[in-house]
Amino acid sequence: MPSGTFQSSAKLLAKVLAFVLAVVIPISFLCPHCAGAEVQTQWIRPMKPGDPLLWGRKDGLIFGLPSDGGLPGPRGLIRVGMLSARTGSPELLNYVAIEPVTTGRGSRGDRMAFSELEMSLSDAQPGKRLWVEAGVSGLSGELSRQSGGQTSIETLTVRIEVERFQSNGAHVYVIATVASDHPQELRLSVYRHDDSPEIEELTLTATMGNYERLRWLWLKDQVVDSREIYRGYKGDDFAEHATYPLKKMLRAPDGDAIVFCTTNEAHPESNPNFAAKEHWRYRLTRTTQYWRVRAADIEPNLRVRVNGRRVYWNTHSPVGGGIAFENFEVRQKYKPGQTFVFGFSTKEPWEFEPYIAHLAAARIPEVN
Repeated sequence: MPSGTFQSSAKLLAKVLAFVLAVVIPISFLCPHCAGAEVQTQWIRPMKPGDPLLWGRKDGLIFGLPSDGGLPGPRGLIRVGMLSARTGSPELLNYVAIEPVTTGRGSRGDRMAFSELEMSLSDAQPGKRLWVEAGVSGLSGELSRQSGGQTSIETLTVRIEVERFQSNGAHVYVIATVASDHPQELRLSVYRHDDSPEIEELTLTATMGNYERLRWLWLKDQVVDSREIYRGYKGDDFAEHATYPLKKMLRAPDGDAIVFCTTNEAHPESNPNFAAKEHWRYRLTRTTQYWRVRAADIEPNLRVRVNGRRVYWNTHSPVGGGIAFENFEVRQKYKPGQTFVFGFSTKEPWEFEPYIAHLAAARIPEVN
C-alpha cells in the first residue's frame, strides 16, 4: 500500500473514532433508543406513550404508577417491586400511599386525607390519580450522571403529581429518585403546591405489609412481634395502631434514623396455609423492608407507626401464620423537600453495612 494511501486511511479512521467517542456514545447514554443499536443498561423507564409506567433498576428496585402492563393494584398508590429472579418479570413487593395532614383545628384524623381511599373527581371511583407530565422528559424521568474520582453515579428522577384532595384541600407532589449507588432504595421527597393549604405532616406509608406477612419490627434493642402486641385480636378491621418515638429508632453511623420490618418466615414465597384470592399470593423471596430518614431531615417528632390485620384487606380471608403488620410508616413535621427513603434488601438487618448498632439479638426466621 502506498504511504500516502496508508496515511489517508489512518486519518479517516481517527476521524471516525473521534466521532464515535464524541457523538454516538453520548447519544447512546442519554437516549438508548436513539442510537440504532440496542444499548445494555440497568435502567428501566418508559420511553414513549403507552409504555408501562415503570422506573428503576434491573439490579434493584422498581417503582410504578397505575398503567397497562405495569405492576397491578388499586389506584392512588405508588407501586414498589423488583424483577423476579425466577421469571425476570416485574413483581410487586409493597405499595406506598400519600397521606397529607393539613394544619388547623380538630383531631389529626379529621385533617388527614388518604390517596388510596378518597374518591377521584375524574370518575367518582376510589383512589386519587397519580401521573407524570406528558412528553418524553416527564414520562421517562431525568437521568443524570455525576462523576467524581474513579466513581460515577447515575440518578433517575421522576416527578409524580397527585390529584388534589377534596377532604382537606391538600395539593401535593412527590419527587421519586433512584441512584445507581443505592439501587434498592427509593428516595421520596415531598412538596406542597402553592395553592395548597398549609401542611402539618405529609406522610408516606407502606400499605401492604401483610403481602409478605411482615411480623417483626426492628427497633433499638428490641424486635416487636405483631402476634404478640395484637394477641387476642379477632376482628376483620385494622388492629390498633402502635407508635414508637425517635428515641426508640435505630440510628446508622451517619446519623440517619432507620426502622426495619421483616417476615418471621424463612420462605414466604411458599405461602403457608394460603386461603385467599390469587393476587394475595406472595411471589418473591424473603426481604428486609425499611424506612430511612436522613439525619438532615430528622424532626424532633419523628416516629414509627404500624397497625395490623388478621385478614387480607377487604376480605374475610385470614393471613396464613397469624396477624401481620399492614401499614408501616414514619411520620414527622412537614418541611418542603424532606425525604423519606423506602428500601429493601435480601440481607438480614444485622448484615447491613456499615453495621447498625443497638440491633436486638438476631432472630432466626421460622421454617414453614
